[in-house]
Amino acid sequence: MRHTFLILKLLVVTSVSTNSFSQIAISNTSEIEKIKTGTTFFAMKDPDSPKAAAYVEAIKKSWTLSKVSFIKYSDVEKNIAPNNSFVTIGAKMTSSNSSSVTETNFYLEFWTTNGKFVYDPKKRKHFNQDDKIIIATVALFPDFTTQNNPSSLYKMDYDASGHLKNWSSAIVGNYIQQVVMLLEKGTALTSKTTFFNKEEVHQLSSQTLYIPDYVLTKFAKNSADDSKKISEKELMENSTLSCKFLSTTELNEKIISATAPLYYLLLIKTNTDKWITVTNSQTGEIVYSAYSNSSGNFKPSDLKELQKAIQKN
Repeated sequence: MRHTFLILKLLVVTSVSTNSFSQIAISNTSEIEKIKTGTTFFAMKDPDSPKAAAYVEAIKKSWTLSKVSFIKYSDVEKNIAPNNSFVTIGAKMTSSNSSSVTETNFYLEFWTTNGKFVYDPKKRKHFNQDDKIIIATVALFPDFTTQNNPSSLYKMDYDASGHLKNWSSAIVGNYIQQVVMLLEKGTALTSKTTFFNKEEVHQLSSQTLYIPDYVLTKFAKNSADDSKKISEKELMENSTLSCKFLSTTELNEKIISATAPLYYLLLIKTNTDKWITVTNSQTGEIVYSAYSNSSGNFKPSDLKELQKAIQKN
């Protein structure tokens, strides 16, 4: 029980009136030079699990900011030291001032500490969340089951068993490439930051856009029923984009095997927010993003907005 409580304390944080409009956020940039001199620990249930192997390789390839190591969640406290940093899958329970509704948002969190905590196995003192310094976050899209059971995160292998929609070894590798690029720039991203690379986006006028088929789901509120779908034909109505829908597993293999950059779209939803992103599979750069302060599903209008962006001079 004590071991379980410690893991949950590291992963799940309760906060009030938290708003974030950027799928990737960068903060506390003054810490970046410090963490370059230490080791970054990616924590997971079991780094030696076969299900984690592809992720470990993708992370080794993509994380170039500092030394990298892979540890179990239960070993995070043991490795807390000045200049060391950590990457964990976590959840933040948030509540609004205007309502009593509590929501849970999920992130891939990059963080370090203020140096106050010193691990001592002889003492029962545990790491205080107030001593945690967030460097970057990447918003994740959990399924209904995980949304309603955040504590299940620490029980999952790193592949998340399909419970995270915008998640595969190649996608995670691309996310880490993007975070590294942003950290190297050392510029904080505000809550309303969007991504748009005009030259890259224009490439979609002559290339295929790959889309994981989970975007076809009409996700129901407060229900695990994912049976209702929008057809590809309906989604592509009045769109001239060349799109190919495929499973996340197929997309993952496509990214890994590609010898030239390909572009893929992701939908990320929380209880209150929705992002549409397009990523360059080779560089990891998010070349386009669109934000909506609603938790709606993917719609034909989302593709139309992307098409408008592609056609801009």
